[in-house]
Amino acid sequence: MDGKNNGIALIVASIILGGSLLGSAMVNKGLILQKEPEQPKENILSTTVGHVNLGKVYREARGMDIKLKAISNDNSRPIINLNNVNPGDFSSAVHDALVKLAADISKEQNLIGDKAYKAENLSGKMPFALKISTYINYASEYAPNYTLTIDDKNITIDPNVPFEARVNAEASNVAKESAPSFAANSFIKDPSR
Repeated sequence: MDGKNNGIALIVASIILGGSLLGSAMVNKGLILQKEPEQPKENILSTTVGHVNLGKVYREARGMDIKLKAISNDNSRPIINLNNVNPGDFSSAVHDALVKLAADISKEQNLIGDKAYKAENLSGKMPFALKISTYINYASEYAPNYTLTIDDKNITIDPNVPFEARVNAEASNVAKESAPSFAANSFIKDPSR
C-alpha cells in the first residue's frame, strides 16, 4: 500500500506543480489578469477632468504668473511677464518689472531726472489685458512633474489707470481667492511658498 500511496502522492504533486507553472506562465503572458495593486488614497487631487493620484508627494510649490500687455495687438510682447512668483509676496517683482520698463521708456525717449518716467506713474493710453494665474507644482511618486491650476483671471485695465496699483490690487485679490484652494490641495505641511 505504501507504493500505491506514494504513486498517488507523486501524481498529485506533479499535477499541482504543472498547474502552478502553467498558471504563472499565463499570468506572465497576460492571459490571466491580476488584481490591480491598491494605490494610496491619501494624495488624490480632484480636477475638472477627473482625479489625479499623486502617490507620495516629495515637493510642492505655489506659484503665480502675471502678464500685462496691450489689448490692441495680440502679437505684442507683454510689458510685464512674471512667471512663478510667490503668491504671498509678488509686489516687489511687479515693482521691479515696472521700474525696468520706466527706465527703458525714459532711455528710449532721452528723458532724465524729473522728466524720466516713474514706475508708480506708468499707465497706458489704451486698454491693457492683465492675466493672472495661480497654481501648485508637485513632484510626486506617480506624477513626477504635475501642475494644478488654481485660478486663471483675465482683467482689462482701462486707459490712464496706473499699472502698479491696479496690478497689485488684482493680484492680491486673486491670491486671496486662491488661498482656500491652496490649503485644500496641499499635502506637505509647510510647502515652499
